[in-house]
Amino acid sequence: MFFPKRAVLLLSGGMDSTTLLWWMNAQNISQIHTVAIDYGQRHRIELESSAKLSQVAGAASHRVLKLDLTQIGGNPLTDANRDVPAAADNQQINTVVPYRNMLFVTLATAWAETEGINNLYLSPVKDDYAAYRDCRRDFYDALEGALSLGATRESNVYIHTPFVDKWKAEVVALGLKLDVPYQHTHTCYEGIRPACGICDACSERLEAFHANNATDPLPYA
Repeated sequence: MFFPKRAVLLLSGGMDSTTLLWWMNAQNISQIHTVAIDYGQRHRIELESSAKLSQVAGAASHRVLKLDLTQIGGNPLTDANRDVPAAADNQQINTVVPYRNMLFVTLATAWAETEGINNLYLSPVKDDYAAYRDCRRDFYDALEGALSLGATRESNVYIHTPFVDKWKAEVVALGLKLDVPYQHTHTCYEGIRPACGICDACSERLEAFHANNATDPLPYA
């Protein structure tokens, strides 16, 4: 596996992207620039977590890029008038923000180009396949090609998704070995502390820790 010296990481402040940050450090990627996206999300606490974790990990830089997806709406993550479904409702599809990952990757890659960086990392996992079609590797293969064709100058863009074939339980197992400070992360779609413990994001996180016979350090309501 190829490891660049310089890379940009989309760091949401959640469990998966934080584990990826610690994993990248373990691979001796010497200059990691973290990027968070402020898209008008309900769970804005994740932006605070992202900044904190970037600092703790010793990233080369951290920045927040703005992208207003509230003007699109249509789902509870960007529309405060819609209720966040509980995992028991089996309505995770309703939390999909259309083309969110494509927009995030494109925006982060545009900034990376200005810094002379053509390697971007992000953390889709296998659990995401069912509801989030933009979390699959074939999507990123296509996007990688499109971004390479659209670059300002002739160049290749590389989109790295090391966890795309891993389950969240496997990601947590790796994170526990790497001593990831999960107490600083944020996952809950409600964007509250203590976390709700019943949304899809909370439920998947709790199940991943349970599968590893580990206790999630976050408090839950």
